[in-house]
Amino acid sequence: MSVSKKEVLDAIMQAMEIEKETFDLYTRAEHKTFNPAGKRIFRWLARTEEEHYLKLTELYNSYSDGERWVFYGGTTIALDAEGEHGAGFDTDDLAALEIAMEIEKKGIAHFEQLEQTTADPDGKGMFKTLVIEEKEHLRVIAEKHRALKG
Repeated sequence: MSVSKKEVLDAIMQAMEIEKETFDLYTRAEHKTFNPAGKRIFRWLARTEEEHYLKLTELYNSYSDGERWVFYGGTTIALDAEGEHGAGFDTDDLAALEIAMEIEKKGIAHFEQLEQTTADPDGKGMFKTLVIEEKEHLRVIAEKHRALKG
């Protein structure tokens, strides 16, 4: 299946919008919670989404200029060590986690679709890596969500 340059650029722009929306959500959630464990996770999620956004911006510019794909080997941002043990999330954090799970699922589906429609090996690799990272985000969020719900 061959896709036009415009379709690829539109898909990359959509992915950038998903990453920005998710970054904004995680940043707001980090500032809203007073719980150290919640802050730690939301900060990590925001930083990784920011990295995704920057890499997608680089890809957009590169592809726009000459249909060149960029390499993405994965995030280098580690989740900070857990500080305070046994801390629970606030009720507002539960709602933020539920929204975050839906956004991550949307991102996974979008990147999987891009991976399937991209013929370039570097492009496929980039989107596959993004899918893996977004699935890890979903796993962490779902784990925290389950812990909060009891």
